[in-house]
Amino acid sequence: MTVGERLREARERQKVTLHAIAEKTNISVRFLDAIEKNQYDKLPGGIFTRGFIRSYAAQVGLEPDALVTQFLADEPGQRDDAIDEVVPVESDGASVSTILLGGVALVALALLLAYLLKPEWLGLESPAPPAQEVALTTTPPAATPTPAAPTPEPPAPAPVAAATTASLGAPVEPSPVPEAPKAPLRLVVTPKGRCWVQVSADGTVRVAREVAAGEAVSIDASERLQIVVGDAGSFAYELNGRPGKSLGAAGRVARATIVPATAAQFQEP
Repeated sequence: MTVGERLREARERQKVTLHAIAEKTNISVRFLDAIEKNQYDKLPGGIFTRGFIRSYAAQVGLEPDALVTQFLADEPGQRDDAIDEVVPVESDGASVSTILLGGVALVALALLLAYLLKPEWLGLESPAPPAQEVALTTTPPAATPTPAAPTPEPPAPAPVAAATTASLGAPVEPSPVPEAPKAPLRLVVTPKGRCWVQVSADGTVRVAREVAAGEAVSIDASERLQIVVGDAGSFAYELNGRPGKSLGAAGRVARATIVPATAAQFQEP
């Protein structure tokens, strides 16, 4: 019995429809139907097909790992993933190594300033003051006779209104609260056709489903975006408000990892 037959038999035994499985797994009905009919050429392939089988098996009470093992034995061509890895190219701007060298130089400059201005921060003693300054400090000036001061006349009382105005002062307006900074990475998925998309932001999966043409899905990340698409030709996106470069040809599965330092390399000029 094939993997598709086992899944269909378990589903029918539980009297569950394909639409119910699709709602729980976020896998389209046509993909589930293709799995039951062993028509794997209609699926994105690679890790997507294996992920679909795992999710389907878990919903009908079958062991996911056992089903995937049988699937790979029945379909040996599915063992190797034909996935295009999008590697950032060297841009005309500053490279990562240049940025790192600049950071090292800034740290060295900060340590030098700390040594000159605040050596106690580094656990060092303050340098001794110049000799002339020490001599002036340790030698007291000669005492001179102080003439008797005349008795001053009492000052005239200030007007009450003026004193009240001076003590109150002008009203101080509260300073505006600065806006919170936006995330360094913002991805907006806008596919040109139906496309399976998985996006992780800072290690957390945010989207793992089929996105239709006309949809717009936004994901923010602080450190890293990891993208896997089932059809690179139908996948389109914006990165930080600018159109993104193509991740591959039509019918190909592609993936990309974007960090703030390489974001510009994924944007159209």
